[in-house]
Amino acid sequence: MKALWLASWYPSKNDLLTGDFFQRHAHAASLHHEIHVLHIKRDDAISSTIDKSFNQQANLSETIILYKPFLHVVKGAGTLFSAITWFALMKKEIDQWMLQFGKPDIIHVKAAWKCGLMAWWCKKKYGIPYFVSEQYTGYFDEAEGLVPTFNFVQHWLLKKIFQGADKVLPVSDYLGKALKKRYVVDYTVLDNVIDTSIFNINKSKTPNPVFTLLHVSLLNLQKNPDMLFQGCCELIKINFKFQLQLVAPEIVANYYLHKYPQTKSSIRLLPETKQQSLAAIMQQADVLLFPSAFESFGLVAYESIACGTPVIVTDIEVFTNNLSDKKYVSFCKTNDAVSLAKEIVKLYEDNMVYEKNGMLQFIHHSFSEQAIASKFQQLYKGY
Repeated sequence: MKALWLASWYPSKNDLLTGDFFQRHAHAASLHHEIHVLHIKRDDAISSTIDKSFNQQANLSETIILYKPFLHVVKGAGTLFSAITWFALMKKEIDQWMLQFGKPDIIHVKAAWKCGLMAWWCKKKYGIPYFVSEQYTGYFDEAEGLVPTFNFVQHWLLKKIFQGADKVLPVSDYLGKALKKRYVVDYTVLDNVIDTSIFNINKSKTPNPVFTLLHVSLLNLQKNPDMLFQGCCELIKINFKFQLQLVAPEIVANYYLHKYPQTKSSIRLLPETKQQSLAAIMQQADVLLFPSAFESFGLVAYESIACGTPVIVTDIEVFTNNLSDKKYVSFCKTNDAVSLAKEIVKLYEDNMVYEKNGMLQFIHHSFSEQAIASKFQQLYKGY
């Protein structure tokens, strides 16, 4: 199987985190198939107008093109020229790739907007089937006002993309239902990859001097930062001793620390970091807090479980579907800071000893690179 991946999101030299879950998918798929990733992205920080890089590892090749559009400093004109440049570069690269390697067996789109437009065009022109993987939370009804969403024209084009796809692959059943409601499509869930070579058990963990909470996110509105900080305020009211380690963008975190000044002495702000360092932080924490308003998957919660650290999440469907029977997962009510604080205190007082190897095995069985590679084998079979 030879698959051309068109990635709307993917790590690049100036942005190592965006789309890293798609890169983990690529590594998994390449265990059994020949995967060629093409990612083209605007980046005004590059010194030249075009910055092209290529990486080859066994069955996986990655072509990353960064561009700085004409009149990039002028907001309206820069946006227009950016769109023109993106489409021109994408068409050129696809044509050159097919001249060199021939037609791929399939095109696999990672995030429908806007790479799905190119896959749709290639199917019309060349008859190449395409799959669409999707992770974005902007398709949910509850996303309005919390994350950027799509306008009428974009939704019309997205309907064409999804309905033209040979397979639609949301990262969760919860997201699949939202896509089916909007675009009337069937779907197959393709879970995220958890890198269990990084996120695993630290058998030499030492006890924390104070009960240590952890939260990892961009603190965007869907992550319920107000609920998180209000939950901390509730703990402070009852003189509960804790430290919250907060891995988040400094500017956003400081906004909430200023908004809730009583929490400053109980919160330790940590810089965003690579997965290896994040895993070490997770392994040492007593519990991960993840009180999201909505999620397409909730990757961080699963990474924490792989590290043997229990989690407290909101009782939204995406979590209850997969985690409701797990003793190491507690549920608080959505948008209820008092409920969050009560679950934290309960977990502390219960002082349960979790079977950490069982936590890791749950993740390894369902979400490891090998498990998702097997799913790619089934999805690509017959194409």
